[in-house]
Amino acid sequence: MTKTFALLALVPVALITACGSGAKQAGPVPTAGSPQGTTRTTASAGTSTSGSSSGSTSGGSQSTSTASTSSTPPLCSDKTAKVQVSSQQGAAGTIGTVWRVENRSASACRSFGYPGMDFHTADGWLDVHVQRGGVAIVNDAPSSVLVQPGNSLYFMSLWGTVDTNAGPCKRFDRVKVTLPDNFTSARVAASGCLDPDLVRVGPVRSTPPA
Repeated sequence: MTKTFALLALVPVALITACGSGAKQAGPVPTAGSPQGTTRTTASAGTSTSGSSSGSTSGGSQSTSTASTSSTPPLCSDKTAKVQVSSQQGAAGTIGTVWRVENRSASACRSFGYPGMDFHTADGWLDVHVQRGGVAIVNDAPSSVLVQPGNSLYFMSLWGTVDTNAGPCKRFDRVKVTLPDNFTSARVAASGCLDPDLVRVGPVRSTPPA
């Protein structure tokens, strides 16, 4: 008989320290090279991102030009971020969760791609293979995100909560979130039930998914 388990209360607490030895990290989810194109920013209106600029002055036959450059912002990571649940809803045997990752460092950070996730049960970490996109609610194209200090990036996860032919859904009590291109995870106190073969995530983004 198919059973649907209601997701228990999620405690929006993340351990900002990197995971130590023991259970495997959730991920990583490396991306190849630097993404091209426009960078989306979570800064408020009126704030601009720094980039290169150039200008020239001329006097007679002499001409000079100057250019200013800025270093690439560091990756957003669990060491400088707080991960928590922003919102959640369930329907038709699935749970959709919007995750918020707040930049708590003193400088901007960047991110691009898909987070990794893993879930802890009574038998240990499940070593979940997270599927990227695949259904409309998590199927946005990845884009670069620049997160200013105190602002947040977001991503959405979706997982099944019913028994299948492969077995019953598995109850968990913790979640690991690995941001793109990271090799350590933030651990979030959470509980519920899921089918480890039906876990999907969408890419990071600068605003909460609608």
